[in-house]
Amino acid sequence: MINSTIKSLNSDQSVSLLLNELKTVNGHFLLVADENWDSVNWADILNYSSCNVSIISNRYDIAKKAKAASISTYFNDLDFSGFKPKSFDGVFFRVSKERANTHHVINQSAYLLKSGAALMLSGEKNDGIKSYVKKASMLFNTSSIPTKFGNQYLAKISVSVPDDFKKLDDSNYSSMQAVKALSKYGLASKPGVFGWNKIDRGSAFFVDHLPILMSSFKHSPRTLLDLGCGYGFLCYQAKSFDIKNITATDNNAAALIAVKANFKNSEQRVEIVASNVGDVITKNFDTIWCNPPFHKGFLVNSDLTSRFLEATCRLLASDGHAFYVVNSFISLEKKAHGLFKSIQLVADNGSFKVIALSNPQRNAIKQTPSAKIN
Repeated sequence: MINSTIKSLNSDQSVSLLLNELKTVNGHFLLVADENWDSVNWADILNYSSCNVSIISNRYDIAKKAKAASISTYFNDLDFSGFKPKSFDGVFFRVSKERANTHHVINQSAYLLKSGAALMLSGEKNDGIKSYVKKASMLFNTSSIPTKFGNQYLAKISVSVPDDFKKLDDSNYSSMQAVKALSKYGLASKPGVFGWNKIDRGSAFFVDHLPILMSSFKHSPRTLLDLGCGYGFLCYQAKSFDIKNITATDNNAAALIAVKANFKNSEQRVEIVASNVGDVITKNFDTIWCNPPFHKGFLVNSDLTSRFLEATCRLLASDGHAFYVVNSFISLEKKAHGLFKSIQLVADNGSFKVIALSNPQRNAIKQTPSAKIN
């Protein structure tokens, strides 16, 4: 393994370890790129790596950037069924925040890797990297000790897997599942969606205040955009307010699968769109609902809130109303200043706050929508 002093190509140092390792290998390699790979300059990979690289990503924005760099790229919910068994000389993965995701990737690597090929895992101690390396080593019938580089660890786990190996528990990753917390709503979810097996407390706080928020309208809005829809908990509430036309968008492939399943038999007209904060959407909406993230993988991303607000400013009808719920410590009101003439704090329980936005000022937008991935 190479020296840890090589300059990082990514703000996530565990991803950087994998990219540095990629410089030293030859063959056909699969990079499993989730949200932790957000800052990678994909064009550089072709410049410094001589191996054949394929990328699978469950994030629309990452897949779009990788494809734009002319790298063989697959955007899906970590569905590896399109690859031939034992077709890769290596699989590179920075462990995920979600255990089910990581176990799923490790399990699938057992099928994808050639005999004697290796799974490269990276992450920090608090990410559970040592435990994952131990589990993968047992699964692959081998042993591996992760090497420490500062706060990060990198492990090479060679494959020697029996045909009847016992998979790690991935919570039935590929399946839509009934969730007890969602049963009264008739909703289902799946691993891979943020907070997949619960109701987000911020979203619940938002829904509690929807009657107050919707009183802003003289007439019931006809169109709704759920910006960052997850499995669809927020936009599912639209039926209580007779909103017939819904657009649900997310950059997470698992979320798109889940929300599609939840609205399969709906009487409402629902359009489901893969996007990077609504970048491919061009029409305007009477109302926009949003519970935006503020993390990218293990890292806090301070720009995310601003990007969601700019998208909302661009997509909200001039006489429309947008409603946000965020953690109370997020300075959304400050970030929204200049983008909206009206910014109203509706409720704050000390943990979450609900904010209403109206009168969008489109001339204040810095970003422009980008092209759709084909």
